[in-house]
Amino acid sequence: MKSMLTALCLAGITSFAHAGWNLNSDDSNFNFASIKKSNAYETHTFNSYEGSISDTGEAVLKLDLNSVNTGIPIRDERMQNMLFNTVKFPAATYSLSIDSEKLVALKAGERLQMDVEGTLSLFGIEKTLPASLNVFKLGEKRLLVSTAKPIALKASDFGLDKGVEALREIAKLPVISTTVPVNFSLVFDQK
Repeated sequence: MKSMLTALCLAGITSFAHAGWNLNSDDSNFNFASIKKSNAYETHTFNSYEGSISDTGEAVLKLDLNSVNTGIPIRDERMQNMLFNTVKFPAATYSLSIDSEKLVALKAGERLQMDVEGTLSLFGIEKTLPASLNVFKLGEKRLLVSTAKPIALKASDFGLDKGVEALREIAKLPVISTTVPVNFSLVFDQK
C-alpha cells in the first residue's frame, strides 16, 4: 500500500512537470502607460494577447499590436499605423526561460520572485530586456505571473522614437515621453 501511494505521488509530480501552461487572457491584464504634456499620465492596454509556459520552462507572451486600446479610437489607429506599423509588424513577442523545477516545487499559496532576462521582439528588432517577476501558485493547476516592478521600455531601443515624434506632432503636443512603463498580471492554467 505504501509503495502504491508513493508511486501515485511520483506520477502526480511527473505529470505536473510535463504539463505546460496556457495563458488565460480573461483573467489576465497587460498595461502600459504614456506621459504627455509633461504630467498627463494615461494607462493603455492590448485587447488581444496569448502566451504559454512549456513543460521545460520556455515562456512566451505575444501581443497583437492591432488590438492596442487607449480608450480613443483615432489614437489607437494612429498608434497602429504611425508607431507600430502593424501592417509590417503585427505582433510583439517577449520570450524567456523560467526554471521549471522551481515551478514544480511551488505549492498553492506560495510565491517565487525571480529576476529574468527575456528577449523582446518589437518593430523588427530583438533586444534583451530584464524583468523582475512574482510567480504565485494559485492552485494545483493555476499560476499568476506578475511584474514585481514596472518594466521600462525605451522607444529608441526599438526604433520607435520617430513614431513617437510623429504622434506628438499630429496631436500637437509639446512632449510625449519616449520611455514607457509596462505592468502585467498574467494567469496561466495547466494544460
